[in-house]
Amino acid sequence: PHFSTAMPLRRCNSTSSIYSNSSIVKPCEELLHYAVSAILCCQMLREGESQQKAKLDVSFFNESYYTKQEPQTNFPNLGTIFDFLRMVFKVGQFNPDCCIVTLVYTNRLLGLSGMAFTPDNWKPVVIGCLVVAQKVWDDTPLTNVDFTILYPKLQPRDINLLENKILTILQYKLNVSAWLYAFYYFRLRFICEESSLFTDQPLSAQQMRTMLRNEAVQQPKPRSMTLIDLPVARSRAVLS
Repeated sequence: PHFSTAMPLRRCNSTSSIYSNSSIVKPCEELLHYAVSAILCCQMLREGESQQKAKLDVSFFNESYYTKQEPQTNFPNLGTIFDFLRMVFKVGQFNPDCCIVTLVYTNRLLGLSGMAFTPDNWKPVVIGCLVVAQKVWDDTPLTNVDFTILYPKLQPRDINLLENKILTILQYKLNVSAWLYAFYYFRLRFICEESSLFTDQPLSAQQMRTMLRNEAVQQPKPRSMTLIDLPVARSRAVLS
């Protein structure tokens, strides 16, 4: 029989077959990077409205601490954060799980230190947490020297300092339970489903705030706060 090229064949699900391009075991990297970027962007916007002071000396998390230049004050948009994460994970060839674990460690770090998430420290914080996450979760982790290629503004000694400070603040508590991983995964997936990833228009900052606020209302509240909840309250606890 002759098949027309104008009608491509489609795979159909049956009672014994399920086709999916993203799952908790093998998440889609693009969707994952987008959702994590949205969380980080919303966190920075929220922190910009508060006057929160850190409990510890966290000046070494600022990019200006290493570059000796003026601190970054312009808030990055969602596209900027997404492009940075996508580049880092593409070049570094990290396991997709590391993206979720990096977000977990970022949450713990901000909660324990009381540090505000700002335009000047978001890159060092994310890179530092990724350094730790990939050493815990990847079978073939990169060395700290390799991260200077991904983030050229830092030298190897700077990466070492970030890693050491993060481990100290986290008190070497790096375990991420299966429950906690699933908790983050499904809320990140919700962001993808509700976001502009499936529409023609980009998501505004106000839409992101509304989307995440609605998600927190619809879902049962966890025992303590996470970055994903983003409530109005100024104080933060750590979900571990």
